[in-house]
Amino acid sequence: MWHSYTDYFALDSRLFVRNPDGETIEITGGFKHAMNGDFGNSPDDIVFMAIDSDADEWDIYLYRSGEVMNLTENSGFRNEDPKFSPDGKTIVFKRGEWSHDEDDFVYDLAILDPESCEVTVLTEDIGEQAMPYFSDDGKYIYYTDYTDSPGTICRLQISDNSTETIYAEPGVCAYYPIVMGRELYFAKWYSIDNHTDIIIRYDGAEFTGMPFNSPDYNSSDPCPINENSMIYSGTQNGSYDLYYFDVFRLRILFWCRSGCSISLIQNSKTGRRGIFAVTADLIHLISVL
Repeated sequence: MWHSYTDYFALDSRLFVRNPDGETIEITGGFKHAMNGDFGNSPDDIVFMAIDSDADEWDIYLYRSGEVMNLTENSGFRNEDPKFSPDGKTIVFKRGEWSHDEDDFVYDLAILDPESCEVTVLTEDIGEQAMPYFSDDGKYIYYTDYTDSPGTICRLQISDNSTETIYAEPGVCAYYPIVMGRELYFAKWYSIDNHTDIIIRYDGAEFTGMPFNSPDYNSSDPCPINENSMIYSGTQNGSYDLYYFDVFRLRILFWCRSGCSISLIQNSKTGRRGIFAVTADLIHLISVL
């Protein structure tokens, strides 16, 4: 699954899903600028954000078995950055509203029940908490906090709403946390003076930069496949393309320009899995897992 747009402010983002048979489906409906899709426990459940065509507000949508539902319709809030919980029963997202006191939008983290559409707010303060992502055990939510900083990586404990800072570097933006197992991945600026994005891995004890990081091009949007391989978005060749990196071989195995997607495909009969680069007329095997 991926989204594609000419420019973020052109409001022309489109959301696509490609199945193991190579069929590409575009998710469409009474919305525009669809993006940031996330699978639930089943490929039949997809949550994403888009702008409601009638209300002209950001909403959270659920695509379930071919049907699209607006889960936050006419809420009066900006609803963005949705991610499923590990059990697929709830959705965490950021909810924003205009503050006359701040003369700006303020954002909080919230939990959404996709069955009842009930919303539970987790944080209520001035500033912005964004890009939430559940821990694998569902006990924590990692997120980016933009309050009084370019961006820090924080963690909220759901049981008591307590928070702690995981990563903060003065004058440097860190954002987009992703969790796989016990490891946390996120993007950050190379330095306070160089705003090129690099990807960091945190194992609970040490922060380590990925081997492909460079001060000369962006590496962002980490999508770990397992502890040894990753898909990410980079500008090594100019514009943003998708890349697949294998840790054992310590090199980038494949890069994929616009019109191409990188997919994890599993054979339903043998159970074997592989990484494939998929275009309109070609499926290229990158690596067998």
